[in-house]
Amino acid sequence: MEEITCTHCGKISAPLSEPPVGGALGLTIQKRICAECWKEWVNQQTLYINHYGLQMADSDDRKQLLQIMKTYLGIEL
Repeated sequence: MEEITCTHCGKISAPLSEPPVGGALGLTIQKRICAECWKEWVNQQTLYINHYGLQMADSDDRKQLLQIMKTYLGIEL
């Protein structure tokens, strides 16, 4: 069984079963983030969206959320 060292929490665990988002970013997340930390991010992103008043229909706001996610998870590309 393949294992990863999560870049967010530092724990060794199984990788996500599939990329959580599309493209290269999804593959990077799958290879570097554990399921527990990804679940934590999914919950946190709602707080960020509300705190910053982000509108997911706005491409600039989506880019901002992606940048926040990369920083939060420690996967700067």
